[in-house]
Amino acid sequence: MSTSGATAQASSLTRDSTWKSREQSQEAQYIHQKEKDQLEAIRQRQAEDKDSKVGTGQEKQHPMDRDIEGGFGGQEDLEDRYATTSGEH
Repeated sequence: MSTSGATAQASSLTRDSTWKSREQSQEAQYIHQKEKDQLEAIRQRQAEDKDSKVGTGQEKQHPMDRDIEGGFGGQEDLEDRYATTSGEH
């Protein structure tokens, strides 16, 4: 009797691992398909944005292309609030 119980348990483990593998495979396929759909939607939106801006002069200006007072290391957007003071602050 002990061997039939072990055989049944081994058979159950085999079925569980097969079921688990199949579920993981289906989940991976679902995730992959969802990512493909999201990437396609992003590509379409970018293409539409590019098409709608071509020739209209609405191209987005890069923040570094505008006139700045100075700065470096990520501080280009900070204002120089003391530019007109005598330096004693």
